[in-house]
Amino acid sequence: WPAQLPDLNPIENLWRKMKYRIGQRNPSITKKDQLIKALQEECDRFTPDDFRRLIESMPRRVIECIKRKGVSTHY
Repeated sequence: WPAQLPDLNPIENLWRKMKYRIGQRNPSITKKDQLIKALQEECDRFTPDDFRRLIESMPRRVIECIKRKGVSTHY
């Protein structure tokens, strides 16, 4: 999938989840080492099921992008 199409790039979904979780847990991160620690902790929280769901969502994402002729989707 092209990296320029966030609707077809499941890693973007993971980054969005990580950003949300970190912001909810500790919105006042001000130092690089705090951010690195928070990112590592959030990476550790992802389960194989999280990755499976992302992979399984790809056919739906592709169909939605085709239907919308490349216009942004809800993904």
